[in-house]
Amino acid sequence: KFIVEAVSSLKIDGRLAIISFHSLEDRIVKHSFQRMAGRCICPPRMPQCICGARTEVEILTRKPIIPSEFEIAENIRSRSAKLRAVRKVAATQAS
Repeated sequence: KFIVEAVSSLKIDGRLAIISFHSLEDRIVKHSFQRMAGRCICPPRMPQCICGARTEVEILTRKPIIPSEFEIAENIRSRSAKLRAVRKVAATQAS
């Protein structure tokens, strides 16, 4: 819910970047971004799209940005961090 509210508070061309430290958190961020980008996340065997995909954002990071070996050596806690970012391209539609 936070991600949807954060995107709705952005102006057009605004950017949102989220760092996650756990795989479940990253999955939530990834699926939220995909849903807002209009990418269908329904199971492949579904005859019709039921997820309501619509384009609100453009995904700026196709894959998550992860820390380099140097950064991990300097800060061991950064090893699990993943950064994902989007850019708002359209007004958020009311649900």
